[in-house]
Amino acid sequence: MELNVTEAMQMTPPGMIFMTGLLREPESTRPLVFTFVFVIYALTLIANILLVLATFREEELHKPMYIFMCALFMNGIVVSTNTLPRIMYDLVSTNIISFPGCVIQMSFIHTTSLFECFILAAMAADRYVAICKPLHYSSILTSVLAVKICFVLVVISSLMLSGEMVLASLIQLCSKPRIVWMPSCDFMSLTKMSCEDVTINIIYGYVITAVTVFVSLGIIVFSYVRILYDCHKSNQRKSQRKAVSTCVTHFLVLITFYVFFLFMVLHHRIPSSTVIPITIRSTLSSLYYIFPPVLNPIIYGLRTAEIRQSLVKMLKYKVESI
Repeated sequence: MELNVTEAMQMTPPGMIFMTGLLREPESTRPLVFTFVFVIYALTLIANILLVLATFREEELHKPMYIFMCALFMNGIVVSTNTLPRIMYDLVSTNIISFPGCVIQMSFIHTTSLFECFILAAMAADRYVAICKPLHYSSILTSVLAVKICFVLVVISSLMLSGEMVLASLIQLCSKPRIVWMPSCDFMSLTKMSCEDVTINIIYGYVITAVTVFVSLGIIVFSYVRILYDCHKSNQRKSQRKAVSTCVTHFLVLITFYVFFLFMVLHHRIPSSTVIPITIRSTLSSLYYIFPPVLNPIIYGLRTAEIRQSLVKMLKYKVESI
């Protein structure tokens, strides 16, 4: 059953925005969808928090690679907490959100997206240094520097999105359908509701996206090309083979992030009048908030022996202390 735009507008008060939500139709499936999202959210929190605690607790994990992983896990907590509770709320209530609330949610979503792009690039650069310059790794990339890099990336992501947040907050909503065709707010959806010319907003959004993707993917591609080249021309030492194995884990996380990120980006290239059902479009766009945050700790937890050992040691200590 498709959303009736007229009915949606009638139930949306002035200054408020209607979100299509996630799989609200047929109504009989809402309890099942709510349960699924709740389970995913619980697993996301538990998995990410456990790995963050294990990283902090184990001194052996206070190394650049694990510091970047820890930043990725904390980012996953923010992403899921900013979106999944709202999705669950919309399944049991009306899909109406205030304009300021929409802008705030949008800001968190885009900031965490930028940060994840950058932190994945930093992790690729870390693998490049570890494999291609193993003798100088500890002097080039220290734990202190890794922490500083994470902090700088948070600041850069926030500053890049500050302009977008200002532009979004200045948008004058029209009386035309104030509908976000997905379960959460985003910049492009807000620009489509404006009564005024939003060319600057659109250009700014495209520039931010292009710069972020170009820089992050550029670093990732360069790092992996150099890694493959160095591994091909030389016989790998044991330490190098171990470092290369971590690249597989990082590559799986990259695939997970960018595939679902692509779903979200392409969502805005699909006109609202398309024959593709709203439920399908909303579901595809929401995959980005649901799966990467829960899959990242699982992938790293399963494939990284040091993290597994630290987690087992921490849980064993907690059980014995009870």
